[in-house]
Amino acid sequence: MNTNTIDITVSGMTCNGCANKVRGAVSAVDGVASVEVDHASGLTRVTPDGTVAAEDLEFALDEAVESVGYRVVA
Repeated sequence: MNTNTIDITVSGMTCNGCANKVRGAVSAVDGVASVEVDHASGLTRVTPDGTVAAEDLEFALDEAVESVGYRVVA
């Protein structure tokens, strides 16, 4: 079991509805075990399930966030 997390910062979230959209999109990505999203700080913490390489997962997370209208910031 992989207990490492990936933290990404998402810009543009202003409410819990935004956080729910991001959470839903990220949760649907293959390789994601769990997701926590805080709209106020933009912090999205992803726990991988260990089935997908980290670099592939990070790319897929960026795409998932963008697919619901937000942006991952470096």
